[in-house]
Amino acid sequence: MFTKDNTPNYSPIDSKWPDDVIKNCCKSNPNGDCKCDDCCYDTWTDELKDITTSYNLAVETTDQLQKKVDFLTARRDRYKTWLIELDNLQVLARAVCDQLKLVAIQSDRIWYNSCEAVNAIEILYCMIIDILMQVDDLKTVCNNIDNCISNNNDPCLNKGQGILKYYADYKTKLDAVAALRDAIIKNIIDAVAIANLITNGISTKDCKCKDNPAYDPCSQTPTPCTQPTTPGLYYYGFKTIICQWYACFMCDTDCNKPPANQPNPCDCDFPTFDLPICNNSYRGSVQTWVDQDTQNVGCFTDQLNAWKTRREGLLACKNSLDAASKAVNPKDRCK
Repeated sequence: MFTKDNTPNYSPIDSKWPDDVIKNCCKSNPNGDCKCDDCCYDTWTDELKDITTSYNLAVETTDQLQKKVDFLTARRDRYKTWLIELDNLQVLARAVCDQLKLVAIQSDRIWYNSCEAVNAIEILYCMIIDILMQVDDLKTVCNNIDNCISNNNDPCLNKGQGILKYYADYKTKLDAVAALRDAIIKNIIDAVAIANLITNGISTKDCKCKDNPAYDPCSQTPTPCTQPTTPGLYYYGFKTIICQWYACFMCDTDCNKPPANQPNPCDCDFPTFDLPICNNSYRGSVQTWVDQDTQNVGCFTDQLNAWKTRREGLLACKNSLDAASKAVNPKDRCK
């Protein structure tokens, strides 16, 4: 600035002025030929370069972390889908077990009833044989009476009259009972054969209903497929087949914590479907993978959020420095 008489209107700078203050702010080589350099422009330009580098690093790190989180999340969700399918298979297998147990219980009761039927028919057979033997004895008595009547010339004993009429009726009925002998015996034999076929068709186990403990067809907690067996002794029949399936489905095995044979998703672990599925080693591996990916997703998400916060802070700083640098750019100010 100058006065009206064209003399400078300022005081000379003290020779003892600490020029280190200027050096710390300004560069020794000003940009361009402009003589109105702003010393802070150079400092902000340097800071802008550093902030830009840091911001680019934050952007790249954020992108990489985001891709990692997306990948782990997608893989974890696939593992979860596998777990759901395996658990559904477990539910279906248990439903099959319930039906097999129901069929085994009912077949056991039929087997028990068929055993009892054979015993009952044998008792009935003995009773009928006893009756038929008594019928034979009565026929012998009747034969003796007939001989006595034929040798008796009493005029009161006329055939078809009086007591002989009732006697003839009695003999007719007695003969009718005796005539049923063959049919009754045949039916009894058929009934025993059919009952034995039913028994053996269900199980070839002997009908020893006095086992220890004795078989109780009305038990509220029957276990038809877990009865003790004799080593080397095998049974056959419908119930045996059902119980074989029952054993193959591991229906009496409780669900414990499944083992994890392959905790690393990168390792080879081929699916195995041994029952019960709840204790399946492959399911344990998948569960471990889900847990690991869930943990990693949480860890990387925390890092991602931290880098996002840092990125946004650097962006704000970068934008501020960029605007400030443009505002004090000596080339623009000296035009």
